[in-house]
Amino acid sequence: MTWHRAIFSSELTEGKSLARIIDARQVLLSRISGVAHAVSNVCPHNGFLLSEGVSRAGCITCPGHFWRFDLITGQKQGDSRTHLSVYPTHENEGWIEVELPEAVATKSLREILLASARGDDVSKDVAR
Repeated sequence: MTWHRAIFSSELTEGKSLARIIDARQVLLSRISGVAHAVSNVCPHNGFLLSEGVSRAGCITCPGHFWRFDLITGQKQGDSRTHLSVYPTHENEGWIEVELPEAVATKSLREILLASARGDDVSKDVAR
């Protein structure tokens, strides 16, 4: 796991959510009760960018199918099996830093097409 500088602390005000690409990943940052939080900015259902949805009362609503996720826990409301990736954060020298796991090699187009032909769900392998 590696810490990455994401945004100046002063840019992330209370109740606000901001999307950033960090280490080639879509990350959604928010400040709730004075604490910075970071989750994946990609809906696990169909890959929509959550930052294009509505952020209110500590939750983000997916613009695609209106799934709601808790911005602290990443949990989908009403479904304990579905959640967003949650990343540790801390503030250091005026920055919000996010800890991300090491990047994993992506699948080649050939691998994705073969998986799709087999009927596998490839939605997580394809960016929107």
